[in-house]
Amino acid sequence: MEKFVLGLLLMPMLVLCSGAPAGAQQATRQQAEFPVADEKPSEVLVKEEPPADGGRVRFDVGAKVASQYISRGVAFSEEPSLQPYITMTVALPELAGGVVRDVSWFVGNWSSLQSGGPGLGQRNSGDLAGWYEADLYTGISLGLPNDLNFSFTYYYYHSPAHSFRGYSDLEWILSYDDTGRWEGIVPLRDFTLSPMLRITQEVGRPGRKDAFYVQPSLTPSFNIGKADNPVWVRVPLAIGLSDDYYTTSNGGTATFGYFRTGLTIAGSFFRLGANPFMVGGGVDFWVLNDKVANGLDGTELVWRAGFRWAF
Repeated sequence: MEKFVLGLLLMPMLVLCSGAPAGAQQATRQQAEFPVADEKPSEVLVKEEPPADGGRVRFDVGAKVASQYISRGVAFSEEPSLQPYITMTVALPELAGGVVRDVSWFVGNWSSLQSGGPGLGQRNSGDLAGWYEADLYTGISLGLPNDLNFSFTYYYYHSPAHSFRGYSDLEWILSYDDTGRWEGIVPLRDFTLSPMLRITQEVGRPGRKDAFYVQPSLTPSFNIGKADNPVWVRVPLAIGLSDDYYTTSNGGTATFGYFRTGLTIAGSFFRLGANPFMVGGGVDFWVLNDKVANGLDGTELVWRAGFRWAF
């Protein structure tokens, strides 16, 4: 596993040093690129918008404040959380060919911090108390025919505050870019459904058997702003399923973990450089399996607000 991850990290560096042209355009994706954990940052408030310069290397930075940290239908922190991230993406057109329209490599970090402890009986100690989670991730993203996109990502989850022991995930995402497919059918500007299938395999999870997780989702979205300055309204619809992730109160396991929906609104009110600075907020509504020991009630509302800037 270590050799495989090292290969992912070094591959784009070797290509960049080969003298290949640096002006290749990256195909637009909606929400399948650089996913982290459950919905971070691939559902970070807004649709993917490539930087205006179309360069080979780009950065995506952002943060959100959430009233509670819930992931995959399980409570990780009952306290308000600040969750910043940064992702670097490198376009690798030299590797495209055949059915693969474009290739990119990405690497990044996502964190979750609280002013105090996370609650739920978890530790919060050491010099970095309050820094509940720091995730490192790297992977590849492929543009395929018929507006399909595929990504594979390796994650390492770490707690600087010693709230949990580290472990890894392997994740595969297949998504379909249905931009323009609903024009003349749905009377909403730039309407999309953004179907996605997310599959995750845990590796080395402490305290129990590694779980296999499946999340099919739709994210109906439309633009209530202008064509050149969109304001996106999004309604996520996702279901969480697993073999061993959801432990029941009697010690067994459940397949169904949750249904999640909600509403987010995001837009750009100004630009930094040539690229829009996106801000937004919304609410997630979780309908949870009450037989699962998830630290939550049968339903939960989570408020969030944040920003995003890609350059």
